[in-house]
Amino acid sequence: MTSVLLRLVRSEGGDAAVAELLARAGIERETSYLESVDNWISMDEAISLFEAGVQQTGDPLFARRVGENTLRQHAGTQVATVLRSLGSTEAVLEAVALSAARLSAVTKMEAIEAGPGRGVVKACAREGFTRRKLHCDWTTGLLAGLPILFGLPLAQVEESECQTRGDEQCLYTVTWDAERAAAAADPQQRVTSLEAQLVAMSERLQSSYATASDLVSTDDLDTVLHRIVERAADAVRAPSHILAVRTDPEAELHVYSHGLDELKAQEVARATLAQQAPAGDSMLVVEVTSARRRYGQLIARYPGAVEFFSGEEELLRMYAKHAAAVLDMSMALQESDRRHDQVSSLLSLSQALAQAATSEEVAERLTVAVPEVVDCDRVGVWLFDYLEQSLKPLTSLGRTPEQSERFSELTISTNDTPHLSEMIAVPEPRFFGPETDDPFIRQLIASLDVVSLAVVPIVAREVFLGVLTVSVTEDPQRLRRDVELLDRLAGVAALAATAIQNGQLVDKLGHKASHDELTGLLNRVGFRHHVDRTLASAGGQSQMGLLFVDLDDFKHVNDDYGHAAGDELLRKAAQRLESIARTGDGVARLGGDEFAVILAGVGEASQVRAAEARVRAEFAEPFMLGELVISIGASIGGGVWPDDGRTVADLVRHADTAMYEDKAKGRRSPAEVS
Repeated sequence: MTSVLLRLVRSEGGDAAVAELLARAGIERETSYLESVDNWISMDEAISLFEAGVQQTGDPLFARRVGENTLRQHAGTQVATVLRSLGSTEAVLEAVALSAARLSAVTKMEAIEAGPGRGVVKACAREGFTRRKLHCDWTTGLLAGLPILFGLPLAQVEESECQTRGDEQCLYTVTWDAERAAAAADPQQRVTSLEAQLVAMSERLQSSYATASDLVSTDDLDTVLHRIVERAADAVRAPSHILAVRTDPEAELHVYSHGLDELKAQEVARATLAQQAPAGDSMLVVEVTSARRRYGQLIARYPGAVEFFSGEEELLRMYAKHAAAVLDMSMALQESDRRHDQVSSLLSLSQALAQAATSEEVAERLTVAVPEVVDCDRVGVWLFDYLEQSLKPLTSLGRTPEQSERFSELTISTNDTPHLSEMIAVPEPRFFGPETDDPFIRQLIASLDVVSLAVVPIVAREVFLGVLTVSVTEDPQRLRRDVELLDRLAGVAALAATAIQNGQLVDKLGHKASHDELTGLLNRVGFRHHVDRTLASAGGQSQMGLLFVDLDDFKHVNDDYGHAAGDELLRKAAQRLESIARTGDGVARLGGDEFAVILAGVGEASQVRAAEARVRAEFAEPFMLGELVISIGASIGGGVWPDDGRTVADLVRHADTAMYEDKAKGRRSPAEVS
C-alpha cells in the first residue's frame, strides 16, 4: 500500500510532495523503507498516511485511488502472478481470504458469493483492531482493481454494510463485464491477443533499443531529446507529445514537441508544470527524473476526454527515464568541462602567485588573475589589521585613477558593519546588492559604482587574513550565488590565503633584513635601497637631499648610565628624526649613534638647510629617560644630489665630511644630565 501511495503522490507533485506528505502524517520512517514491498507498517501509520493524502490532494477518494492502483503497479510481483494464475476474476474472489492475508494483517476477508461478473465479499477487523473509513475506501479500490490482472477495466464496487457505520461487517458487492471477461478467457482470442501483444512488444523493444543507443550518441543534446519525443510519440499513441525540461531549477525551460507548434507547446508545458493543465484536455504526464535531479515532464496529450491504456503510462515513463539519462550525461560532461576550466584557471592563478614575493606583489597578481577565474569587472584585496580591527585596502583592479585613490583611502571597521565581525567568526562568502539593508554596505556599493558585490574571506590555518572583493558594474546575474561560483571563489581564496601568508612572511623577513632591530629605522641595506628607489622615482627631474646626523658625546651616556639608557636614547632620537620626515623621506640608523635622513623631491639646496634646522630644533629639547633628563646635541652634515655628488658614494662622503666639520666646530655642548 505505501509504495503505491508514495508513487501516486510523487507522480502528482514530485519528491517535495512526498516529503510534505510524510511530514503532514508525522511519519519518521525513511522513504526507501515505505517504498519496499517487503516492509510493514502499523494500522495507525497507514491511516495517518491516508488522512495526509486526502488533505494534501484535496481528493476524498485518495485512499480508494491507492487501492485501484495497487495491482496495476505491482502487476509483475509474485502475489499478482499467483492471483493471475487462478484464471479469472471470480476465482480470485474465491481465494480472497488467502490473498487478503498477503496484503494486510488487520483484516479478515471471505467470499460470500463469486460468479461470472459478480461477487460479494465480507471483511471484518481482526481482534484488537478497528476498521476505519479510509481503510474501507482502500479495500474498495483494491477489489475494484482485481480485473486489471486479466486486462479488464476496473470493477464496480459498492459497500452496502460497513463496520465504521455500526454494522457487524463490511460487505462489498463487486461487478464487472462478464461477457468481456469470457471473451478474454476464450483460447482463440487469448492466442490472438498474445500474438498482438508480442508484435507490439517487439516494436516497443526495437524502439527501446534505438532510444538506448541515443545515450551514447555523438549528436547534440537538442537533437537527441527531439528524437526521444518522436519515439515516445510512436510508442504512446496521441496527437501530440511534449518534453519540457530544465537543467536546474533556475535555468530556462527547454521544450521539445511532436504534433504541436512551438508556441502552443510552450503554453501547454508551462501550464502543466504549474499544475494548471488546459481544461478539456486528456493528458498522460510522467516525471523526467533521475537519482541526480528532477528535470521536468514528458506529456502525451489528447484534446477532449479520452482514456489512455493502462500500460501506456509505464511505457511513457520509460522514455522519460531515457531523457533523464541523456540529460544526466550532458550535465556531467558540462560539469566536467566547467571543472576543467576552473582547474586550469586556478592553476594559472597558482602559478602567478608562486612568482610573487611580498604580500603587495601577491595582491597585485591576484587582482590581475581573478577575472580569468570569475566573471567580474572589479577586484579588490583587503588585509585585516587586528590592532585597529579594520580592513584596509591593499590593491585593486578595474577602477579609474580617481576611483583607485578613493579606494585606497577606504577602511572598514567592525563598528561600521556587523557583517565584518560575523565573517571573522564564520568565514563564509557574502553577496550584496544595492538593495541591501545594511546602510554602510549600501553606501559602499554606491561609492564603488557597482551593481553586485561578493566578499570572500581569506583564511589560512583558521587565521582571518582579510577579504577578496569581486564586483560587477552591470548585469548582477553574473555574480549569481550558485555552487559553481562558490567553488571558484573558494578556490581563489584558498590560493590567496597561502600566497598572502607567505608574502607576509617575506615582508617580515625583508623588513628585518632592511631595518634596524633597536630603533625600527632603515639599516644600511634599507638605506641603500631607499636611496635607489628615490633616485629612480626622481627620473633625473628633481634633486635628492641627504642629512648625516651624529649624536654629540653619546659615549658618555653609555659610560655613565649604562647601555640600557643609551639604547632608550637612541630609540627616542630615532622617533624625533621620523617626526621631521615628510612622506617619501627615509630615516636610517647607519650604526652606533649615526643616523641619515633621505630627503625626496627637494627642489633646491635651501630645502636641505631647512631640514637641518628642523633636526637641530628637535634635539634642542631634552630627552626623558625614565627619571633621567638628558640634553644632548647632534652634529649634522648635508648634501644635494647631483650638485654634491654624481654618485651615491660621492654624496655620502660629502654629507659625512660636512657632518664631521660641524662636529669639529663644537657647535653643541657636551651632554648635560639632570
